[in-house]
Amino acid sequence: MLLDELCTRLAAAAKDNGWPVERRDDLTAPSFRGSGDTTNVSLPANARGLQLGLYAVIAVPLRLESAASVEEDLKAAHNQMIIARSYLTNAQVIDAHIIFVAEGKSDDWKQHVDRIQRDEATCRKLVWMPDRQDFDRSFAEFVDCSFLARPWLVAIARDAPLDQNQELVETVLREQGLSEGAAKAWVELAASRIDDPEQLVERLVEAMEMPT
Repeated sequence: MLLDELCTRLAAAAKDNGWPVERRDDLTAPSFRGSGDTTNVSLPANARGLQLGLYAVIAVPLRLESAASVEEDLKAAHNQMIIARSYLTNAQVIDAHIIFVAEGKSDDWKQHVDRIQRDEATCRKLVWMPDRQDFDRSFAEFVDCSFLARPWLVAIARDAPLDQNQELVETVLREQGLSEGAAKAWVELAASRIDDPEQLVERLVEAMEMPT
């Protein structure tokens, strides 16, 4: 099942980052926290709740056969996240994500995926388009565009001078949208070997506000 494949890979990627991983069934509950009444709105037929470091995630399938199926799945996922937010702290709500795993494909699937990922109503959203012939490659491409990415861990020639290595990494980071100051700060943070994942994330976010 593609949803299980997604969750297994998300957990493995988070652990590779040194993040704690926890299954969170409360994120897929049918009712709001403190309420015993099951909601009558549409909810995903299949969904998984995960805590990946600082990120609360609801993983759900996305049927790309038609515009109608996309809208149905998107609406159900939105409803589930609205309920899930009642189980999250204010800080967790900020980093909450819905991650879809695509099933099927229509002629206009790219437009659907682009629209979903640009839509930040309720929370941020990502879509994994799995390649059944090469799950590893397609998931690696997905990770590179997600919060699981670690762009500062760039493959570098071992014999290259240290200053040349740093310049290469900073160039890559700037190409990914960071300012010059933020890129330098990220390289310094990566070299500082901060062991606490939460502290590292906080410092990286702070660095993103640095001017050019």
